[in-house]
Amino acid sequence: MKVEKKFLDAMESDIMNADIPETEKNKLMKNFLQLKEQKINLMITGATGCGKSSTINALFNMEIAKVGVGADPETMEITRYDLDNLVLWDSPGLGDGKEADNRHAKNIIKKLNERDANGNLLIDLVLVILDGSTRDLGTSYELINSVIIPNLGQDKENRILVAINQADVAMKGRYWDNENNRPEPPLEKFLEEKVASVKRRIKEGTGVDVDPIYYSAGFKEKGMPQCRPYNLSKLLYYIIKFTPKEKRLSFVENINHSEEMWKDNDDLKDYRKGILEEFGETVAECAMQGADIGGNIGSIFGRAGEAAGRAIGGVVGGAVGVAKEIVKHIPIVRHFCGGGSGSGGGCYITTATCEEFNKPDDCYELTVFRNFRDNWLQKQVDGPELIERYYATAPAIVEKINQQPNRAEIYQHIQNSYLSKCLSYIENGENEKCMELYIAMIEYLCKEESKWQ
Repeated sequence: MKVEKKFLDAMESDIMNADIPETEKNKLMKNFLQLKEQKINLMITGATGCGKSSTINALFNMEIAKVGVGADPETMEITRYDLDNLVLWDSPGLGDGKEADNRHAKNIIKKLNERDANGNLLIDLVLVILDGSTRDLGTSYELINSVIIPNLGQDKENRILVAINQADVAMKGRYWDNENNRPEPPLEKFLEEKVASVKRRIKEGTGVDVDPIYYSAGFKEKGMPQCRPYNLSKLLYYIIKFTPKEKRLSFVENINHSEEMWKDNDDLKDYRKGILEEFGETVAECAMQGADIGGNIGSIFGRAGEAAGRAIGGVVGGAVGVAKEIVKHIPIVRHFCGGGSGSGGGCYITTATCEEFNKPDDCYELTVFRNFRDNWLQKQVDGPELIERYYATAPAIVEKINQQPNRAEIYQHIQNSYLSKCLSYIENGENEKCMELYIAMIEYLCKEESKWQ
């Protein structure tokens, strides 16, 4: 049985065994069954020699073709590969001669305009791969500007991803650090300039903004070991991010399990964490749509988190602990949390504590904390994410506290051990210490919440 089947089976089991009202359980099951039927159609195209086969082999661990010479470009057509609910459409690009190019262009246009049974465009995302080892990208620009983008329908920017492969040989192999498998500064600068140039040429030709990335898929002859890719996690992150949320789970079972494939990246972003968050959003927003279960939906999908952990452990750094990470990145939808981040929104735990001691909503303490949130924390690098997570967890904590017979003691402890100290830190301009203590308070309350009845 494939991993996705185990993952989906685990989701179904988690829903059936969840300790929630039957009406909400039925809503979750209905949403789950809809998710289970979703198919993602990904078109991958590029000129001969750009490394499409190497990329597919690296991403999905499938030897769809022998990489290198031997294929006859004159006879190549769009090839379909079915990986359960993930459908890959491998299409040749341009550059194989006028007659072949005309045939390829017509096939691509026809496929891009094809509709599914519901009347929606069949292709969800087009991944266009460019050859980073060549300066002549004329045929690639013709493919993108004249064939693909004009036939993407609405929301063009989110239906095309441009990726420059073979970054390791972009300067004929010079300035590539083979030991650490990454570009040295001169090559990095060259690649960044190439990205900027591609972005500019596409914008000039179509008016559409794209943000190309560069990577190296490595090289794999049939039956031989795969060379280590570079920026493959980045490529996968953007593929998943550009995929409609309700279809992202189709990737789970097909991602290459080898951790070696995902370890080398530019580290401009934590792509592994980003991948977890994208999967988490799908489970949270699509699985729980219309179901008011209260608390964090991550607490329901425990077995599913473990199954997904086994599936994508290689991508996110090893299967150990991945299940917990997946669950941690399943946020509750803001609609069920209430409030917002503006000055009129509540501070939840702080507000509840002040209310316990009969302080008004515009009291000194709440005014200071809201000012801290809006005018300092919001502007920090991780600030918006911290605020988002706080709004996702605080309401459930407050609800649990209010159900406890010793609620007054709990709020008094929060006031004495955390909030009063945080207030002093803010008054003394020690905002970092306030943030650290507030995070410690949330961690403490989350642990305590598990003990409360």
